[in-house]
Amino acid sequence: MRKNKILSVICGFSMFFSLQTAMGQDMQLSQYDASPILLNPALTGMKQNLKYRIVQQYRNQWDAVTQKSFLSSALAYDMNLKQKWGAGAYLQNDNSSRIFNSFSFVLSGAHDIIIGSQDKYHLAVGLQAGFIYKTLRLSQYTFDKQYNQGGFDTDLSNGESFERSKRFMPEVNFGFAYMNTNTAIKYHPYGGFAIMHCTYPKNNFLAEEVVSRLPLRYVINGGSLVKINDKITLDPKLLIMKQNTVWQFNPGILVHCTLEAGDLNVMGGVFYRVNDAVITQVGLYYKNFIYRISYDFNVSKLKTYSQYKGGIEFSIIFFRTSGSGSKLQIN
Repeated sequence: MRKNKILSVICGFSMFFSLQTAMGQDMQLSQYDASPILLNPALTGMKQNLKYRIVQQYRNQWDAVTQKSFLSSALAYDMNLKQKWGAGAYLQNDNSSRIFNSFSFVLSGAHDIIIGSQDKYHLAVGLQAGFIYKTLRLSQYTFDKQYNQGGFDTDLSNGESFERSKRFMPEVNFGFAYMNTNTAIKYHPYGGFAIMHCTYPKNNFLAEEVVSRLPLRYVINGGSLVKINDKITLDPKLLIMKQNTVWQFNPGILVHCTLEAGDLNVMGGVFYRVNDAVITQVGLYYKNFIYRISYDFNVSKLKTYSQYKGGIEFSIIFFRTSGSGSKLQIN
C-alpha cells in the first residue's frame, strides 16, 4: 500500500510538471489504426466500399503502479459520400488517475483525389475542427510543501498560484494520405502525414508570465498490405510521432487470416513502442463487426515497479459497405 501511495504521488507530480511545461503527451492508443479518423483527418471515410463506420475504443493502464488507473476512451463515426468525400466526428476522453481530464469533440472532413483514370491510386486531404476541454482536480494533488512529519497534510497551503483549474481550447488538425487500391498487384502501400493542434492553444494552469502552449504533434504512418494468398494477408506498418521534444516510434505487423468462405476472419500481431512497451493484439472479423483486444507489456524504466504490466485495450468496430456482398477492405 505504501509503495502504491508513493508511486501515485510521483505520477501526480509528473503529470503536474508535464502540464505546466507543455511537454505532456496526447491520449495514446495502442490500436491506433482501429479508428483512422483519430490517426489522420485525411482518412475520414476513406475506405474502399465503405458507407459508414462506428468505432468504440477503451483503454485501462497503470493499475500496477497507481491506486487509480489511467482511463482513455474514444467514440468515432465516419462515412463516405459519393466516393469522393468523407465526413465524420469523434469524442475522446482521457482521465489520468481522476486528477486530470481531457475531453475532445472534433468534426472531420476529407476529400479523395484519384490519381490517374483507373481508380487505383488515391491521395486524400483532410481537415478537422473542434475543441479540447481540460480540467484539473486540485483537491487530488499533494505538493512538497504539504509534506509534514512523514506524511502529506492537504490542509497546508500548497504554495502554488493557480490561475485556473479548467481550460477550453480550439482544436484544428490537418493531414493528407496516400492509398494504393490496385487489385492487379499483391502489394498495396499506404501512408500519411498529419499535424495536430494547429491552433497552438494556450495550456496554462498556473499564473505564469511565460505562456505555456499545447505543442504541435506531427504524425507519420505507413505500411503495405501484402497478399500472400487468398487466405492470408500481411500488414507491416510503422507509426512515428513527435510532440515538442518527445519522439515515438511504433513498428509492428498484423496478420489477417480468412476463414469459412470469407464471413469470418481472424487477426493477430505484435508491435513495439520503442523504449516503452511490447504490444500484442488479436482480433475477430465477423460480418459487420470487428472485435480487437491488445495488451501492453511495459519495458520502460518503470518496469521494476510495474512488473511489466502496462495496459489493456479494447475496440469494437461496426461498419456498412456498398454493393451486394461487398466487404470492408482490410487495413
